[in-house]
Amino acid sequence: MHNPYASPAPAAPYGSSAEPYRTDERAEVTDAAVELMRQTKPWVTLLAVISFIGAGFMLLGGISMMALGALAPSNGASPIPMAALGAVYIPFAVLYVYPALKLWGYSSAIGRLLASRSAMDLEAALSQQKSFWKFAGIATIVMIVLYGLFIVGFMVVGMAAMGRAT
Repeated sequence: MHNPYASPAPAAPYGSSAEPYRTDERAEVTDAAVELMRQTKPWVTLLAVISFIGAGFMLLGGISMMALGALAPSNGASPIPMAALGAVYIPFAVLYVYPALKLWGYSSAIGRLLASRSAMDLEAALSQQKSFWKFAGIATIVMIVLYGLFIVGFMVVGMAAMGRAT
């Protein structure tokens, strides 16, 4: 039995696993929010489709480079064989699929929101958007670190080459 005179229990912070975040399923989203999401949907869909196409071309390019590298005679002029370079493209193509899926899910959730005007559908759309931006942020940090490592590596190799030249 619930004691009406008991102090209220503190709410768990948003996103904590102690208590799931609950939304009133009957809550309706404002007209302005729905309109902004409606205007966003075509651009998100466009970027998702372009991402899928880019991943497909990257996959085809990687497979083609591997096939051509395997068929072409090796003349030893290139330090990296074409087949190995093609093998690098394939994981990157697969990596491009995740953000494309998140953008597609975001676009689909916006479509459901436009039909229902439900707060639950808005949250689903924002969850997909959050996942996309989290991936984009992590990918950006990884690329900055890799660029830094490449720059330092090239400087070390260049200095070593200059030392051998004298």
